[in-house]
Amino acid sequence: MSSAIGAMRAVKIERYGSAEDVLVLSRDTPVPQPADDEILVKVKATAINPVDCVAREGYGRNIFSTLWGDLPLILGRDISGVVAATGRNVTEFSPGDEVYAAPPIGCYAEYATVKAEHAALKPRNVSHQEAASLPFVALTTWVALVDKADLNADNCAGRKIVIPRAAGGVGSFAVQLMKSWGAYVTGICSSRNVELVKRLGADEVIDYSKQDFTELLSDYDAAFDTIGKPSDFETMRGKGYIEGVEDDFDEKLLSVLKKHAGAVYVTICSPKMTLTDQYGLDEGVRLAEEIFQKRAEVQRRYGRCYFWSFFNPNGQALEAITSLVEANKIRPVVDRVYSLEEMVAAHKYCETGQAQGKIVINISGD
Repeated sequence: MSSAIGAMRAVKIERYGSAEDVLVLSRDTPVPQPADDEILVKVKATAINPVDCVAREGYGRNIFSTLWGDLPLILGRDISGVVAATGRNVTEFSPGDEVYAAPPIGCYAEYATVKAEHAALKPRNVSHQEAASLPFVALTTWVALVDKADLNADNCAGRKIVIPRAAGGVGSFAVQLMKSWGAYVTGICSSRNVELVKRLGADEVIDYSKQDFTELLSDYDAAFDTIGKPSDFETMRGKGYIEGVEDDFDEKLLSVLKKHAGAVYVTICSPKMTLTDQYGLDEGVRLAEEIFQKRAEVQRRYGRCYFWSFFNPNGQALEAITSLVEANKIRPVVDRVYSLEEMVAAHKYCETGQAQGKIVINISGD
């Protein structure tokens, strides 16, 4: 790759803390070089995820440091842009290709590297800003519902699934994915989001501020928990993500599932990060496994499957998602767009928990 690209703008953190205290815009960060199996992407847009905000404060640091390395770090897990260069072993992409992906880190910048097998061609019918809203939430949903819950285009028709926080980034994508495959979808959200969730295609929408979903729902085949057990997430208290949610929310969600019929509960909110923060990596992982086994065993007694799910990059899944977007079965949900220079404001808005869909960062100025 030519060194003529020079330096780039990037937002870094050199310590953990609040958005205004630790997010720093650098204008002379070296452009990363792609490894043999990577592509270098000129980033047109990225997006904010709640995990970015809590990771910025140090949540999950004992796990993330083993995956990402030590500070300073460039956060960000969504990119849409144009291939600028390819590693010597990459054959599936060429410079000039428009791609999107969800690398583990490094997306709050003008350039980012990503393994070629983790990227896919961007949907042709959406902008880079819209495309950047999809990869992380799409793949988070895919691992949970496809890989863990074994839901797919061949077996979803007529099956009933409940999705809380249905207007958020993950929830809004999950509603559309399940509807595209013919499931009966019930979304749970606040009053201000009811109309949005209806527009996304949900068959039934429950306003949690006015209705008790446990009195309205029963015999569901699957529950996709995007909230978890609030006591497991003291780090996230007061951030808006789980504000007002009862501590037994997960038990209430489990109660609407069928018994002794193979119903599936899958959550993307486990206590694993919190435990490793409190007790260290090894002991935290051991305690998390112990808790998981106990909770899974309780559900086995009811004839249910119980899973914790974690994000995993997957270029083939993104290709399938591209097809659904280009067929107009899934549409990006973008709440607000900020510039790279407005990253602090974007993080602070994300922390309110009020975003409908995703918060996008326009990097190229297009």
